[in-house]
Amino acid sequence: MEYMVKTCVYFDLSKKVLTISLNPRLYPQNIVMRAAYRFIDDFDVKVCGDSLSEFKVRFKSKDTKGISKEDFDALSDAFFTELVHTSVEEAQARRYADIRNALVGAALKNMVPSVDVGELALKMKEKTKVK
Repeated sequence: MEYMVKTCVYFDLSKKVLTISLNPRLYPQNIVMRAAYRFIDDFDVKVCGDSLSEFKVRFKSKDTKGISKEDFDALSDAFFTELVHTSVEEAQARRYADIRNALVGAALKNMVPSVDVGELALKMKEKTKVK
């Protein structure tokens, strides 16, 4: 029993084209582009639309042999899986960026010797005195 109706997936078997329409509020442009990029070895991929209304991702088979509806079903499933995977990757990268930056900052702070500004000012003043 299929619970989800894929109203955003369109097949054109005569042209060997699969078009997927996406809501940009659910899948931002950078997520769509990263997910689509992973399919460019086997398909010609075109992404169009705008970030306010809708993105359309068009896959055209590079294979000159016939492609079946089952192949397009598998491709659409793989693309949606890739969208979820990419979204999670992006969220984790943002979440851990602050921790990574704090660790790098702490490591760099320990590498650079601390300088007493008052002491440095006295040394500079001594060097610039006219003898």
